[in-house]
Amino acid sequence: MINMQHVTKRYTEGSVASVDDLSLIVPEGSTVALIGPSGCGKTTTMRMINRLIDPTEGTIIVNGEDVTKVDPVILRRHIGYVIQQVGLFPHMTIAQNIAAVPKLLGWDDAKIRNRTDELLHLVGLDPAEMLKRYPRQLSGGQRQRIGVARALAADPPVLLLDEPFGAIDPIARTRLQDEFRQILQRVRKTVVLVTHDLDEAIRLGDRIALMKSGKIVQYDTPDAILSHPADAFVENFVGIDRAIKRLSLFTVDHAMTADKPRQGAHMVASTSNLRDALALMVAANSDVLAVTDASGAVKGQLTRDAIFSV
Repeated sequence: MINMQHVTKRYTEGSVASVDDLSLIVPEGSTVALIGPSGCGKTTTMRMINRLIDPTEGTIIVNGEDVTKVDPVILRRHIGYVIQQVGLFPHMTIAQNIAAVPKLLGWDDAKIRNRTDELLHLVGLDPAEMLKRYPRQLSGGQRQRIGVARALAADPPVLLLDEPFGAIDPIARTRLQDEFRQILQRVRKTVVLVTHDLDEAIRLGDRIALMKSGKIVQYDTPDAILSHPADAFVENFVGIDRAIKRLSLFTVDHAMTADKPRQGAHMVASTSNLRDALALMVAANSDVLAVTDASGAVKGQLTRDAIFSV
């Protein structure tokens, strides 16, 4: 869906490149997280995809078209874009915000109303409560949900997310990340996510592109990056606790057995990740947890040894 080949960006002739001979392929329907230290070029890379910034050299193909040969206004109408501060129009109602791009594309009013209701339900908000409100009347989490709904309004094949959850408190951020991942399972988009949060990249990304000084140092699955860092820079960036972070990629189902747990064992849901399960074991000073299904019935056990063998 997105193919960047030998892309370079210099803001002035002869200056150090902000993005330096970067090549990146984003498969259709996948989520790629761009991550790295400040100034590494991740945001510049993303903004060249929808031509908020034009490349100095190289080729960027989106959905089969060279973006430099497409009217940037038309290009952006077919690429959803969500930023950290949401960017909702403060003088417009929520209904008007979501309808902005469909109106520009000439959709009729009935189609826009149906799409707006559908999207609000998708992001977990009640249309009856939200449609006539203004952004200032919403919480930060609600505004971020509306930002996602607006980005999805015209059903674009590509979504660009520029630190979309960075301004939200940690508890709400984790919840929104999980909800966004569920949304992507239902609507299947090609997503490029810029983040400074490794946990967010691991939680949302099918692949992670770790950048340094305008170049990609390692581009691989979260599991591969955490298990096999390409060099000392990647190893330092993902941290000494990378083995613990890696456990968040696997659910309890992945390591549990059908053995009956001992009486009084603390319980964990089979859908929980192994990182949370290990934390529960430590808190409970136990090496065995009882695993429950969606109805709360015990279906097996999880041992500390099984976690460490993943």
